[in-house]
Formats: sequence, structure tokens, C-alpha cells
Amino acid sequence: MELSSLIKPTGLACPGTSIAEFFSECVKADVQGLPFQDADGNITGKASIRHVLKESCIPDFMVQHAHLLGNKIQHLLIPDSYVHEVLSLTIDDFILSRMAVATSATPITKALAIMENMDTTYLFIIDDGVYKGIVSIMGIAQVMLQIRR
Repeated sequence: MELSSLIKPTGLACPGTSIAEFFSECVKADVQGLPFQDADGNITGKASIRHVLKESCIPDFMVQHAHLLGNKIQHLLIPDSYVHEVLSLTIDDFILSRMAVATSATPITKALAIMENMDTTYLFIIDDGVYKGIVSIMGIAQVMLQIRR
């Protein structure tokens, strides 16, 4: 099983990409994040759905005390107007510089080790500065199941 056979092509997040456009591309490709390509064409970080939602929708005190919150906290629901506001923001302020990266020649065991080390479930495949796509643990599990048959 080669890593190159697991690559799922996706779009990129770029300066000015709206959160709505970013979410749409992630949902379309069934991925949790995209690489961020700066204005010079360099991949300098990643955009993560989890990070966007954490930073825009969950106050820190809720994260710290999540175990104390009950299920009846309707007064803390996110109003539709706020959803529209978040979706109209650009991704620029949500970019994480730390990202898991491998090449298409990277052995799968090393790719898994990189993901584990970076505490993520996906990594970006970049060959000689060119983005090829994403590999996820779900993709690896899917291929393993196909081999079993």
C-alpha cells in the first residue's frame, strides 16, 4: 500500500477566502482542513474547521468547564445572525502555522507517525513545493478494508 494511492485532491484556502467558501470546499471534499497558500503561492499553514469553530463559536470558559455544563443550555445557542457573520469572515485570521506534511513517497507508517505526533487525523501531501492533496486516517482505514477482501 503506497501513500500516493491514498491522496485525495482538494482546493486550497487563500488570502480572502471566506469561511463559507472554506467550509464548502471541506464539505465537498469530505476533509477537516485545507492548506493555506499565501499571496506568493507558498503553502504557509493550514485552515482547520475545528479551529475556526473553536475560535469563533466556543468561549474559552465553556471549553475549560465543558464537563460541568448540562444539556439544557439553550440560552447559549448560536443565533442564525451570528452564523451568517462568521461565514462572511475571511479565513486569514484563523490560519495555523503548524501542520502535518508528507510527500507522496512517504511510507504509510511514517505518515501515521507524523499524524500522531502532530495530534491530527490528516496530513497534506506536498511534492517539491506543489500541493497534491490530503491523506487521512479514514482513507488509510478504507484502503486497509479493501485489502482484506
